[in-house]
Amino acid sequence: MSLRAKVICLFATFLALAFMTPLAKADALSIVYTSLLNQTATIGPTFTPVVFDGFIVNNTTAPITFQLTGGPVPFEPFVASFVNGIGYPGITLGGGKSTTLFPLATVNLNPFDPSLTYPGHVNIVLDAISVDPVTGHTGDIITGNNASISVQTAVPEPSTLFLLTSALLAVGFLYHRKPARVH
Repeated sequence: MSLRAKVICLFATFLALAFMTPLAKADALSIVYTSLLNQTATIGPTFTPVVFDGFIVNNTTAPITFQLTGGPVPFEPFVASFVNGIGYPGITLGGGKSTTLFPLATVNLNPFDPSLTYPGHVNIVLDAISVDPVTGHTGDIITGNNASISVQTAVPEPSTLFLLTSALLAVGFLYHRKPARVH
């Protein structure tokens, strides 16, 4: 095959691929996190909140009415509650506009269930879904993404009584020890 034939064949292949491949399309909304998407939380004596901060950007020229929805997927007993930052009936975000920085989602972890074994892992899904501003009906997912939490327990510190008893025993041991004889 001649060089000219190879170039023509290559060019024809390029054109075929260019017109047969769909163009990449940006989502109408973007959920932008300013906090880590994968966080680590240490369970304490009370509910442990994990907050995912960020903002929403409307990538179109038209206003979009939406709400956030989601939660742990699959159901996770480590999670006592999940609160999204924009609930029903949603908000309308103008074309090319963005929200201010706010808590996109807050997950409260449960320390009280003795059947829960730690460490564990929680997968979170956060979706923006359309809301019809006239009827209030919710519709399709506009955009979404995943986040996660690695749940761990704190290494328990020794109690004050244990530390005080240990210190007194050490002092008593040192005080009652007889000095070694030198020959």
